[in-house]
Amino acid sequence: MTETTRLIVGRGLLGRSIERVRSTPQVRVRVPWDDPQGSVLALRAGVAELAAHDGDLELYWSAGRGVTSTPAAQLEIEGDVFARTIAALSDLPAAVRGRLTVFLASSVGGAYAGSARPPFSESTATAATSAYGETKLRMEHTLRDATTTGDWRSFIARITNVYGAGQDLAKPQGLISALVRGHLSQQPIAVYVPLDTLRDYIYEDDCAAVVDAAMRRLREEPTGSTVVKVVGSMRAVSIGALLSELTRLRRRRGPIVLGGGDATGQSLDLRVRSEVWSDLDALARTTLPEGLSRVYQAQLTGRTNPR
Repeated sequence: MTETTRLIVGRGLLGRSIERVRSTPQVRVRVPWDDPQGSVLALRAGVAELAAHDGDLELYWSAGRGVTSTPAAQLEIEGDVFARTIAALSDLPAAVRGRLTVFLASSVGGAYAGSARPPFSESTATAATSAYGETKLRMEHTLRDATTTGDWRSFIARITNVYGAGQDLAKPQGLISALVRGHLSQQPIAVYVPLDTLRDYIYEDDCAAVVDAAMRRLREEPTGSTVVKVVGSMRAVSIGALLSELTRLRRRRGPIVLGGGDATGQSLDLRVRSEVWSDLDALARTTLPEGLSRVYQAQLTGRTNPR
């Protein structure tokens, strides 16, 4: 059996879940994200190290600090680092590129915020309404073009909302983790969209399982192929229902503050239904009550036993 070597760029919630889902050799690189030029140099070194391995090669891009309210200038820097890293792949020998599969974590919220007639699928026309969405779509375009000319394989996952026990609470995203934190601390959490806003939530390990299965399947596709798939639980829930479920599980209501913030680029209805490799959607097995309970227990443990 051919051994696979992976380079996972980004060690946030999704990146760590991807790392856990499969035990294979890895190339590890420390990226100084606050230094764009240093980031590119570090990533190019990682690409060179990855290319030195035999067998199948996989590069996962799950990095990015941007959210819908992030300034365009900051997002442009992130997009440029990605594009320059992909350019380094194009410089690899053809024999190496033929063994390579690339993953890009894109965004349902970024791609479809302005789209009409949900539920949205891969065939829905994209319509970004924020610099964040425009950047994600530009990264998709960059990877798709480079894949065609570079003759490797790529998987673009338009992901809904990943949540889990490993959420970075310092990052201004992750509504579920923020609401659980509010329940534990009894400090008000701001909700900037109406309570009937519909979102799809997928648990971290389920998301990684779908990505992993897709990357394995993609090896059977011809080189030069790019597959785009919506990745989520395919079960939408309103913000109000999410709050009610938390109240039911914890038997008390957490304090929230409605409005008063920047909801730029947010859609009221982001229901999705994947049409591509839809059999993989069954890997999203974690129910919302199960996921909420895991997040709650993880945060409770963190408060009881702080590092």
